[in-house]
Formats: sequence, structure tokens, C-alpha cells
Amino acid sequence: MKRLYGVIGYPVSHSLSPVFQQAAFDFTKIEAAYVPFEIRPENLAPSLDAMDLLGVGGFNVTLPHKEAVFRLVQDRDPVALRVGAVNTVVRRSSGWLGANTDVGGFQSAFRHFVDMKIRSPLSHPLVLGAGGSARSVIFALQDAGFFRITIANRTPERAQLLLDSIFSGKKKDGLDVLPLEKLQKVGGFDVIINTLSRGAFGEGFPILEGPGIEGVKGMFDLSYRTDGLPTPFLQAGISAGIPWEDGLGMLLEQGALSFELWTGTTAPRHVMKEALFRRLNRPVEE
Repeated sequence: MKRLYGVIGYPVSHSLSPVFQQAAFDFTKIEAAYVPFEIRPENLAPSLDAMDLLGVGGFNVTLPHKEAVFRLVQDRDPVALRVGAVNTVVRRSSGWLGANTDVGGFQSAFRHFVDMKIRSPLSHPLVLGAGGSARSVIFALQDAGFFRITIANRTPERAQLLLDSIFSGKKKDGLDVLPLEKLQKVGGFDVIINTLSRGAFGEGFPILEGPGIEGVKGMFDLSYRTDGLPTPFLQAGISAGIPWEDGLGMLLEQGALSFELWTGTTAPRHVMKEALFRRLNRPVEE
């Protein structure tokens, strides 16, 4: 009998996780089915109980449930405890274990981007946004040795609250907060990481005009387009001849890390990438 795995969110029909996770289970000959579960926020707690009764082996967590699931699971791994969010849940004899593979997924994808496309040292990342994804990115950047990081958000108060929650209100040297509208007059960033949704700026990214773009060596977007085209954020960088990367690499790596937590088996990353890129009609060589 196949064991059930899946991804929960609201909405969740757009998720690409079933494409490459099912490919991984099939390739490794693990009897499992990976399916989407669309769960409204108000139904989250009873839904987790129902999934437990159904014997679900584990599941991924996408918006808007990452922080709520963190509070509902019986145990949490060290990364989830640091970040305060869960994107992977694993069945344990003691109950649900909440894990965070977003940090590791970003670290791996970002390191590959720097090594393969930028090929020079970086010292001052600019992170756009102050939500849960930005939180994971900040932890990952600090773990990678970046001590100077600027966070920009439409409401700088939210960005400051994010930093206060990460560092328990203690002053952290090297971390700065700016309102987005001031970035046109501020230079000195060597890589820009976007954690905002694709619609956050409409059709353009006004910060990528003037001093804000000078000296930038790379642009990394956590989002992606299912038609294979660059996001509006990345298109602005392409126009300026700047190396770029979208969020597919991070999506794949966090998914591979989830697969390994569920199964104890090395994830067939090449198979997962082929399945995803084939669905998106993108060449695997990218």
C-alpha cells in the first residue's frame, strides 16, 4: 500500500512540488503518492489531526501556513526553531516534527549561483521584503558569513520588527533597514535578493534605476514564472546585463532536503530537476 505525502497551502493548486516529488518517489521505487492538500487557515489544526489519522508520512508547507504549523507541531528541528517557521513536516513516533529546509535550499541555490554565474566575492547583499522568506534568507546569509546586510521594505517598521524578532531586540551591527523608495539614492550593494511577490512592484522595479543598480554583480529572485520567462524583477537586471537566477533552484533543493528527511534516502536531484523543467518546457542545462 502506498504511503501518502503531500503539500499543504491555501491556495495550493499552483504548486509544482507534486511534479518533482512524485518523480523522486517513482525513481527510488518508494511506494508513495505525493498530492496537494488545499487547507483553509481556519481548518489547519483539525486537518493536521486528520492527516495524522490517515497515516500521512510527511508533507511540505507553503503559504500561508508556515508560521501556524510551527506552533502546531509537537517538535521542531534547530533551524525551524531559529527561523520560527516550518516548511517540512515529518512523521515521528512522538508526533509531527516540524523542519525548515528553506534555509538550506536557499543556501545551496545561492552558493551555486555565486560560483557558476557571479564568480567573484560578495560583501553586501540587499534583501527586498520583510516576510517569512526574508527571515530564512537573512539566517542563510549570516550562516554563509555575510555580516553586512540591508533589508528594504515598503514599511521599514515591519523590517525592523523582523530584525528585532530574530535578535530578541538586541542591536546587530551590519544590519540596516531602509524604505524601498529611498533605494534609488543608495548604492553599494553587490547582490540583490528579492523575497517580495511578483506583483509587489507592478510591472517595474524602480530601485533598479540610478545609483541603486551601480556595482550590482547579481540578482536572485525567490519567485519564478511557470512559463519559463524571467520575472519583472529579473528582467530589469537582464536589461542591465547583470547575472540572474530565479527561485526554481531553491524550490528544488528545499524539496530534495524534504525528501531526504521523509525517506532517509538520497534525493535523486537530477531526476527531480528533469521532471520540473520538462513540465515548464525549460532546458535542463540552465
